[in-house]
Amino acid sequence: MLYAYAKGVHLCWLSMRDAPDWDVLRTQVLAILLPPLRAAAQDLGRDTMARVGDGAAALALGKVLHDLRGGALMSLQLYAHMAEWDTDPAHLRAAAYLARDQAKMMRNGLPDLDPQVRSADESEKPHFMQTVVEKWDGFRFEGVDRQPGQVDVSCEYDGLLASCCLEASAVDRVVYNYINNATRFSAGPRIRMEILPIGSHTVRWIVGNPITHEHARWLRDETNGDPSRLFRGGLTRGGNGLGLSNCADFVAAAFGLPDIDAALEGRYLGAVVENGWYLAWAHWPALYPDEPERQNPAH
Repeated sequence: MLYAYAKGVHLCWLSMRDAPDWDVLRTQVLAILLPPLRAAAQDLGRDTMARVGDGAAALALGKVLHDLRGGALMSLQLYAHMAEWDTDPAHLRAAAYLARDQAKMMRNGLPDLDPQVRSADESEKPHFMQTVVEKWDGFRFEGVDRQPGQVDVSCEYDGLLASCCLEASAVDRVVYNYINNATRFSAGPRIRMEILPIGSHTVRWIVGNPITHEHARWLRDETNGDPSRLFRGGLTRGGNGLGLSNCADFVAAAFGLPDIDAALEGRYLGAVVENGWYLAWAHWPALYPDEPERQNPAH
């Protein structure tokens, strides 16, 4: 039901983007706030997890469900709420692209959900980095105590983002996890994202948010002064500790590394606290016509 909604909102936008009917699109977007979709979003995966028990299967399902419950779905609900009381078409257009991202991430995590479109996702289709900048720069979020905030993006990388939709959705799962984590804990109204090339083979993504002294102390105590330990899973502050370990899985796979430990030891991703900011970074292979040789991005 949720997948059909997300796919339908984006298809609705594609059918009208040259001559938008904002009232029709608004009706489509607002459906996420009404039953039965609202309940479906709240209960996503609950029955499955109640039946699966413990062990490796439960962990694997839990990691996928974490990204599907969060992912673009949380932001999509926020933009739908904004569209309830604000007639700005930009909110509806953003909601349509959030729906697109959510549908892609659902196909990424659930290969049998829509095999025909999943097959198309695997076909070569270069994705441009500019679309990422346009999506995230100025992105609105709801911070602590429901205070409004936005994301500011700086991009120095002018290459392509990904070779196909499936790879783009993998990058999205990393970035959405970073942004969702930042919105939960930001002590201010600004989140910063920086995208820059490292050598000729690697792109570095950095997402930063200001944090309180108390949160900085918690991070120092719980990680023994190394916030990168958060990516191993199990450490969380009000969540389930799966989101950042999901990011480590994707980054390790992107560089052909054997596991999360290798990714963290090679500094392919990690986190630090500096000058009152929590900064999380992740590397991703740069996309060029020729397959680049793998390069350790630690420097």
